[in-house]
Amino acid sequence: MSVHAANSKVFMAFSDVTRLKILELLREGEKCASVLREKVDAGQSTLSHHMKSLVESGVVVARKEGKWTFYSISESGVVYASKLLKYLTAKPLPSAFSKITFNERQPGSVYTQFKAEQPDTSQSTEGHTVPRLPIDSKSEEKRRNKSVKPFTIVVDTSSDLTPEFIKENEIEVMPIPFVLNGTDYNEGYWQNISGKEFYDALRNGGIAGTSQINPETFVKDYEKYAQKNEDVIYLILSSGLSATYQSSQIALADIKETYPDCNIFPIDSIAATCVGTLLIKLAVEKRNEGLSAAETAAWLEEKKNYLFGVFTVDDLMYLHRGGRLSKLSAVGGSLLGIKPVLNINPDGTLGLKEKIRGRDAALKLLVTMMERSVTPGEGINKLIITHTDCEEDAIKLEKMVREKYDIKELDIMLMGPVIGAHVGPGTAALIFEANCTRTAFEEKYYK
Repeated sequence: MSVHAANSKVFMAFSDVTRLKILELLREGEKCASVLREKVDAGQSTLSHHMKSLVESGVVVARKEGKWTFYSISESGVVYASKLLKYLTAKPLPSAFSKITFNERQPGSVYTQFKAEQPDTSQSTEGHTVPRLPIDSKSEEKRRNKSVKPFTIVVDTSSDLTPEFIKENEIEVMPIPFVLNGTDYNEGYWQNISGKEFYDALRNGGIAGTSQINPETFVKDYEKYAQKNEDVIYLILSSGLSATYQSSQIALADIKETYPDCNIFPIDSIAATCVGTLLIKLAVEKRNEGLSAAETAAWLEEKKNYLFGVFTVDDLMYLHRGGRLSKLSAVGGSLLGIKPVLNINPDGTLGLKEKIRGRDAALKLLVTMMERSVTPGEGINKLIITHTDCEEDAIKLEKMVREKYDIKELDIMLMGPVIGAHVGPGTAALIFEANCTRTAFEEKYYK
């Protein structure tokens, strides 16, 4: 069965992280609504929304028993799940519905085949040796061939690139839609609403949400490049935060049935907001140096592990609504003035690392986390400070960081609605390239 021809409701059933978690729970057997609500940390209305989508698609069946509702995977759901999982795991499944392992990079992938050669270098920090990619790419430049085929870079709007940068560097954009108080904004940027208006609406109790890009949208976009035999790299919102990357993989498997030799490289950025901006800037640099799409994709697959995003939020209730924090912790923390400090984990999920009382203390802790991964006194090529309508705090961060580092290029940017909807007003973040990988950082400080 062609994925492209599949029913759109079935696509949507499998294109959301929460629904995938629900399906994984149902794989173990029938569950009642109260158990599912507890396991996925969702409110009744949120769970009802997801279960309605799953039931309408035919993937899940509902059984009433008195006042209770019990859910299980339907026979057709098992069959379709197995087909989709074969695309995503690229290996035979031991059963009709195998364990979901979307974040695994499979052996023999296109990135393994085209991996660019890198010198075996490392850096030791306080007895902890970690691999490090070379900053200097002159060796790559020397071996560039003038006949290397140019390629297109496509991004989604979670990366928060400015329209000016997009136009100047000829980048194509796939919008991630967002909703504010029931109004759809499908262009993904600030065309019909300003950043100030968006965050003021949230402060006044407005409800915002986002949705992923579905496989059908990717198929249509892929096809226009495949038909013209154009090479293209897609830099996509972290699979740890959205099902958009999974959608891109499903679509790639489908388009390759018709265009088996197409050079389309969807990359899980394991990033969000301006961490994605930084990765895209590096992709543009590699394209300008003359690397091919395959070589750039391989280089980015390695480099992305060195890009850090550390941030603090002002209102804990946004993390609760997104399932990152229990309601009790959110309410109690707010009353005590507790501010969480988070980062992006190695797998692209959000990680709550530390809690501290007071906003200024939280901002200082962001700088401390940066010092743990980039030695003070070193030069920094690119630093981005992003915020959700709290520019004064962003300026404070700039001053603190400049006291520690020599920064070549620093940008202060307003975070867009795709991530801003989930962290709320008053979020501030430091985005930078570290001396070590995220994995090494986690093992050293937060194991």
